Amino acid sequence: MKKFNKNLISSIFLMVILQLVAPLLAYAESGNSLRINTNYTDENSKQIVVDYVDYWKVPDEKIENIEKPEKQLELINSYKDKYDEEISKDLGEMKTSNKSEENNGMAFALIEGLEKGVYLLRYRSNDPSRPYIPFLAIIDENTENPLTIYPKKAPDTLTLTKRDKDDTTKVLPGVGFNVINKKGEILKFNKVKDENGNEQLTYSPNGKITEIFTDQKGQIKLFGLEEEVKFKETKPLKGYEKNVGKESEFKRSGSIELLNEKDKPENYFSFQKIDGTNNDPLKGAIFKVQEKTKDGYKDLEENGKVYTLTSGENGEFKTKNLPYGDYRLIETKAPQGYVPELDAVYFTIGETSSNKTIKVKNYKPTTPGPKGGNNRLSKRVDAMAKTGDATIYLILLLGLLMIGVGVKFVRAKE
Repeated sequence: MKKFNKNLISSIFLMVILQLVAPLLAYAESGNSLRINTNYTDENSKQIVVDYVDYWKVPDEKIENIEKPEKQLELINSYKDKYDEEISKDLGEMKTSNKSEENNGMAFALIEGLEKGVYLLRYRSNDPSRPYIPFLAIIDENTENPLTIYPKKAPDTLTLTKRDKDDTTKVLPGVGFNVINKKGEILKFNKVKDENGNEQLTYSPNGKITEIFTDQKGQIKLFGLEEEVKFKETKPLKGYEKNVGKESEFKRSGSIELLNEKDKPENYFSFQKIDGTNNDPLKGAIFKVQEKTKDGYKDLEENGKVYTLTSGENGEFKTKNLPYGDYRLIETKAPQGYVPELDAVYFTIGETSSNKTIKVKNYKPTTPGPKGGNNRLSKRVDAMAKTGDATIYLILLLGLLMIGVGVKFVRAKE
């Protein structure tokens, strides 16, 4: 009986010990913390504080021989250019640190409750198309807790991103550039494969590539630059031709963003001023040009003045290149000896408008229009003549009436 009681007491004591120790063992397995420095000075000497650090636990099958520096670099490079979604697809769920807190001019983000293992971490970027370089944290039984990390912040590449100015979510692939140093020299590059077989555009004095193009992400990434360079656009996309020759600022590393405004297609329209009776060309007619807007037609301006056109010796004149749209001419001065045309001349600028010509007619005041034609001038002259005749008759009639009334009045008085 005594032996049974002794065994029972021992069992109870062991259970109590296990109850106390188990949480401690579990905490030891998942109680590690990382303290990550999140402030740095960028290439423009501006102080940057990153709010969050995102991280993934790397599966065991991907960390064989991870203690070797070359294996660590290989792992980092394999995810360096990938978006968060791509990494999560490969490594599993992405988690996030606490928000960075500043203390005495330094900022740190804290990650708690980590198990032993290898973690891939990366500063969260405000622009997903320009991610930071990831870094590793290895936690084992000898790791300091919390482990403080000062990761590499500055990118070791120069990345150009080409976007549409009016829609910055739209990237522009297939745009050609030269890379030029401050001496005006066009740099040369070779495609060099990294450890994973990915091709990288790497600077080489004896390289064969002088014109490089944006990829499907609208980007160009350069490696191995030894000096500050600029990008000069050489081959724009169709619809962005006016951007050819556009240049970026000078940089050696980091990122550059170039915004391209889409071209507004233009064309011109031709006219000829002629005599409405004999089709002779007329010079000296002046027109102002108006553009159709949502609020109606408005005068076009050039150098702060109303844009006008004047017919030449052969009566011909044409607009400058104008954006596609609807326009009209208003005659402000007729050729000498002619009555101004009061009707507006409407025309449309489009892809084929340069192949078209409108003939604008004027008539002399004394010259009737074509027989049976709709000649506004002759109608005006006829109207004026008829109006004049009626006025004379009316005056004569009134005079006769007044004489008659006067005579009658005198006789009545007598």
